[in-house]
Amino acid sequence: MKSKSLLALLLALVLCLGLAACGNQGETQQPDEPDTTERDEPEAPEETFPAAAIGTELGSGIENFTFTTYDGTSCDLYETLKEKKMVLINLWATWCGPCQMEFPFMEEAYEAYKDDIEIFALSVEEEDTIEMLAEYAAEMGMTFPVGQDTPNLFQERFYTGAIPTSVVIDRFGTICFMEANAVTSAETFARLFDIYVADDYTESVVLSDGIPAKLPDVSPADPADLAAVLGEGFTCANPADEYNWPMVIEDDHVVSTNAAQGGAVSSLEVNVTAAADDVFAVDYSVSSEAGYDFLSIYVNGEPVKHASGERDWTTYAYAFEADGDYTVTLAYEKDEASDDGSDAAYFKNVRLLTGDEAAALLASMPVYPYSGETSLTVTSPNAREVVINDPSGMLAGNFGDAKWYIIPGDTASFSATLAEGLDAECVSFLSGFDGDSPVLSDCVAGGRYEFSTNGVDSYEGTGRGYCYVELTPSWCDGIYFFHDEVNLNTFLVRNFTEDDGSISASWKYADGSAPASAATCEGIEALSEGSSLYYLAFVDQNGDPVEGVMANVCDDSACTPMKSDANGIVAFAYPSFAYHIQVIKIPDGYEYDLSTETYLDAGGGVTEFVVTRS
Repeated sequence: MKSKSLLALLLALVLCLGLAACGNQGETQQPDEPDTTERDEPEAPEETFPAAAIGTELGSGIENFTFTTYDGTSCDLYETLKEKKMVLINLWATWCGPCQMEFPFMEEAYEAYKDDIEIFALSVEEEDTIEMLAEYAAEMGMTFPVGQDTPNLFQERFYTGAIPTSVVIDRFGTICFMEANAVTSAETFARLFDIYVADDYTESVVLSDGIPAKLPDVSPADPADLAAVLGEGFTCANPADEYNWPMVIEDDHVVSTNAAQGGAVSSLEVNVTAAADDVFAVDYSVSSEAGYDFLSIYVNGEPVKHASGERDWTTYAYAFEADGDYTVTLAYEKDEASDDGSDAAYFKNVRLLTGDEAAALLASMPVYPYSGETSLTVTSPNAREVVINDPSGMLAGNFGDAKWYIIPGDTASFSATLAEGLDAECVSFLSGFDGDSPVLSDCVAGGRYEFSTNGVDSYEGTGRGYCYVELTPSWCDGIYFFHDEVNLNTFLVRNFTEDDGSISASWKYADGSAPASAATCEGIEALSEGSSLYYLAFVDQNGDPVEGVMANVCDDSACTPMKSDANGIVAFAYPSFAYHIQVIKIPDGYEYDLSTETYLDAGGGVTEFVVTRS
């Protein structure tokens, strides 16, 4: 997974929500009923299942768990494994973008394998109510079991720090695979499933290095033909690795063939005999996901060049330091996530230059600014660093040593330096506002690299109170920032409010000065004895706050109308009572069943209302 909605994660912590689990929608027998299900294969003896000792690590046997789906169907892992050859446990949440991206591919593969496998899609977010899960599953066309992570699998057994997390349990009850990443092709799921549904599967196969790559289905070009296209006087070879995707001939150049193949490499080898100071030159072009998928050149296995993003035909030159025979590898290397552009690298016009011609080409190569370290700094005028005091350690756990700022204005500006040894044509800025990711080589200004975002997130603008900019690959900590004090205070209120109405986190400016305002729950100074703190959180189907919802808060004798604020919150401290909530008016552009009746927990807390954006 690359990123997720931290706002939703933090809000979950504010609400003191537990985790819940998912269930199987297939028919199951009641616990008291005899098991009369016909099976093609005999059941494993009770004393040998699971085959391995119970644990939570790869290769361990899994302890049984049960859960209920959003439609009320009860499920049992062990019972499911009596009928299926494997179970895929998928841990996710409705607010998770990579999860949403993954589900269509998971569903496509499930339709093809559902006779042999089962999928338990378990939401780790307690805010994902049964009603929300039912609606989400219907919208996404999910036909496998969907529910809440009530067994607390994510926190207690399979915590990876990110979602989606997928876990495979084989027919012997062994934990065989666990990985946090979105799978973005049905074919990748199929490769995973094929291992565990095979008829000759007689012992557990543990995948500690992830899902095996797809074997290439492209025929390699004849090495002599590759050499003829690339340049005279060289010999070429296709790498012996069976997982290498070959380069193929296209007009006057060669091109990679591993587009959309997550984690795959496409390469060819050029054999060069050179003298000291000879220069190997090649023209290249790349169209890829900036900062993640790379055109690469290696000399005798050592990387000498990387490039990513969009780059039209240009030349790379490498000077050999000594006489000898060299293997130059031309490659396109992909990560496991999404694709961009034509998702390919192109090479042509390989040549070996000497003397003045070699010197002239080296002198013409672009020179990028380098420094003693890689760094990212804020250059926006009036930007001020802030220090957030979080005794819980939650921010540090999620953001590490990231710096926080308040940056006023409609955009935010940054400057970066790059350490020696890194390639400015492969490192990129990444803006959390809209995903803009220019490579540093296109951002050179005054001996540094400069970048400005196209906008700034805020609760009133995009529904998210903070934004970030980082360098990818992540060579240094990113910078997180708020539009103003109001957004920072709101962030603390939404994510660090205790049951008594106090805010557990605080902040100040890094220069030691105090903020002009502090984070408080508006209208709630303290709780009197016998009172409770109540929050009504109005959000749309994407989890974004909805301002302007009018609701009646009713006891046995009277109703008090209240309106949600810019953060979608109605907060009040009243005598402890199971108040009746009636939504009486919603903003234009939204839909809600006004006949819905909701009763609050007398002890207070947060109650979420999903108002559907039309």
